[in-house]
Amino acid sequence: MEYLTQCPACNSTEFVSFIQTKAMMHPALDTEYNFDLCNACGLVFLNPRANESDLYQFYTGSYLPYRIEEAWGKYASFVKKDQYNIDLARVKRLKQHHELTDKSRVLDVGCGKPTFLACLRKISDAHLMGLDFSDEGWIHNTQTFTRIDLSKGEIADLIQEPAVDVITMWHYLEHDYNPQEHLRQLLKIAHPKTKLIVEVPNFDSFTRRKFGKHWSGYHTPRHTALYSPTNIALMLKNSGWRVETLLTHGTLHPYTLHWMSKMEQQQIDWTASMEGRFVKFVMGMTLNWPLYKLQKLKSMGFMTVVAKPMAIE
Repeated sequence: MEYLTQCPACNSTEFVSFIQTKAMMHPALDTEYNFDLCNACGLVFLNPRANESDLYQFYTGSYLPYRIEEAWGKYASFVKKDQYNIDLARVKRLKQHHELTDKSRVLDVGCGKPTFLACLRKISDAHLMGLDFSDEGWIHNTQTFTRIDLSKGEIADLIQEPAVDVITMWHYLEHDYNPQEHLRQLLKIAHPKTKLIVEVPNFDSFTRRKFGKHWSGYHTPRHTALYSPTNIALMLKNSGWRVETLLTHGTLHPYTLHWMSKMEQQQIDWTASMEGRFVKFVMGMTLNWPLYKLQKLKSMGFMTVVAKPMAIE
């Protein structure tokens, strides 16, 4: 285990224990992890945290996001369609902040299974790149991701690359063990008009207050920090980026976080089939639709930040 001596967002050394949660979406239900609260900026972060070299045990073949067909059975096609709609929403978000041309260079950090880049490839001849610490998301299905440069490695491996126009992080930053360092490294492949688009869970949200220690946004111990609008803006500033836009919602439907939190409350077996839960999931999403229409006014679970470099050396 690794203990932090300063806040990942503001570098303060003043923080207190905030909450203990059990490992989520994982059989080790008897293991508890501590999250600290920074007295200076309000960031909630995992401390101590698992060694990076040990994280593989939380990303096994039974990990729900890795097994759509197996987990959702006869409803797998509906789940795939939902992922495609999410990817379309992400493409739309990108296009709102950058006019794509065949000269554009787009980097998706933490691309996982790079369906977002595959969706983007369908409408653009831009140079597309994906980076992840594991190639499990694409190595067994390379035909689906042709004409996309996919790399297994770290952000530091890219610093000799030509400048990119857009950098996306769809639910990557909350996993990052060294966010300030990596955000600064990204400046090495940015130009003054580069746009950084970050989507993360929002600690200052309805679902977090509703579910407390069972809030799936903790995703213990995979998530190292839970950001709120103020401290993510501060961390970006400390890393050389200036926030242009901050939205209280994301591309993921907030009911997804609601449902996963409810399942954590019930301590379900995440390695089992989800097929029998699909109908109730859809019913819950439908019944909560009026509430989640308010997410553009008050966060229900996610937020999106768009930033650009403060200065390029």
